[in-house]
Amino acid sequence: MCCGAKRAQAGTNYRAQPLSALRPAVNSAPSPVVFEYTGKTALTVVSPVTGIRYRFDGPGAQQTVDPRDHGTLLYVPNLRPLRPVSS
Repeated sequence: MCCGAKRAQAGTNYRAQPLSALRPAVNSAPSPVVFEYTGKTALTVVSPVTGIRYRFDGPGAQQTVDPRDHGTLLYVPNLRPLRPVSS
């Protein structure tokens, strides 16, 4: 048996998953997250994703962040996520 026939035979044992099994559920939209500023002065961050400007007036200041900006703000020094915003 040549290698092409072995591949064809091996392919018959493979069972593909429907695409819907790989997608997240429709109801699982990410929630906004509250970030807290831990620096010493004030901080303004403009998201490159949404263009939203987040202003933290001083230490301990908190802002609710759009879920699309969550990943970007994780890399900003002196900002830390606190909790998802409950609806």
